[in-house]
Amino acid sequence: MTATRLSAIDAFFVAYQETSGVLMQLGVEVELKGRITRDDLDHMLLSVVRRWPPLGQTLRKNLSGLSWEGECRVGEMLATGETVAEWRNRRLDPFEEPPFQVLWIEDRERHVLAFRAHHAVVDGEGFFAVCAEAVRSLAEERTQTAQNGITKKSLKLGDALKIVQRMRREAVEKRSAPLAMRSCVPGDISVVEKDLQRTDAHGWLYAGAWMKAIHAWNVSRGADPSPLISLEVPVSLRRSRDNQVRIGNLISPLTLYGDATQPLDQLAKDLKQQMSRAMRQRTHLALPSLASPARFLPYSVLRKLSANPELTGSATSHFAWFEQSQSIHEDVARISAGALKITNQQIYTPVCLHMGAAIAILAWPDRIQVFLTHRLSAFSTTDAETLLDLMVQELVQKCETRRQ
Repeated sequence: MTATRLSAIDAFFVAYQETSGVLMQLGVEVELKGRITRDDLDHMLLSVVRRWPPLGQTLRKNLSGLSWEGECRVGEMLATGETVAEWRNRRLDPFEEPPFQVLWIEDRERHVLAFRAHHAVVDGEGFFAVCAEAVRSLAEERTQTAQNGITKKSLKLGDALKIVQRMRREAVEKRSAPLAMRSCVPGDISVVEKDLQRTDAHGWLYAGAWMKAIHAWNVSRGADPSPLISLEVPVSLRRSRDNQVRIGNLISPLTLYGDATQPLDQLAKDLKQQMSRAMRQRTHLALPSLASPARFLPYSVLRKLSANPELTGSATSHFAWFEQSQSIHEDVARISAGALKITNQQIYTPVCLHMGAAIAILAWPDRIQVFLTHRLSAFSTTDAETLLDLMVQELVQKCETRRQ
């Protein structure tokens, strides 16, 4: 089986999990109605690893970097007998087990398929696409293989160095207020969710609402009253015109700042302008450009680097927006001739140690699903629900203002 070298960004997620104790795992949990057998799921996993072999391989340490190597261990990719909460919080060790796995919970003709993947093998955008293809394969006789590329852009080395040096200064200076939490230590994660009706509100309003919620939370807890909040936002390096999927981390983080005391419209406008300016200046390419040679570093060296807070970011929280079409639900029903139906879905994302909580949004044509993933050592479920309520209140107030 062909070996696949990890990029420096891929390898960072392995090292960060080991040095911080925080799980770097992505999750998609799909509820389905219909008849599913063990053979169906084995076929699904076989189709996944045929298309993307690293999902079934394990990590090997080489003299220069890490690689996905060995035979695909499909027999270890399907689990039963655990609860979803146990599954989310069981550490996935990519050196010992496949980095893509599924928990199957069966209740007659109602099923939960809890997909999870180590962040080292795929980013959120790619992971959700892989999960969608896996679910489609339950209703198909076979799948077709595909590959795709990344956006061909470049950035001068000098410019990249200046950008990364600025990022390091920001990390040291701690410009933005941290999210007030009860304890900054590793712990189990949990997820709270809100379903909202889709309106004409764009993603930046949601990002701004999350900033304002953080500030309101901090003030209510007597914590850092600074209104300057920062969000780490992933930028895709994939070509928008490509419908095919490539695994690995084809993203770059950008940190955006905002004054949470501003009106929500103005805050959202400022965030959008920051992003547009950064994209024009190709700021998002700085980290991938400078990190590229690091994939050849011995893993022991990369592991030490990942423990440096100047290199791991300093944003208050994480915000990710995933625009979704309704086609996955329609495809599964159509291909299976109505025998299989998706009834719900939930997602969760990794939560960096210093953040404590992160927002991820699935934006469907008719509704918005907002997921707040949090560490229970940082926030109780009640605390997390309060945080999410504060965010929703900002959005509701904005909608009411527009109607007046």
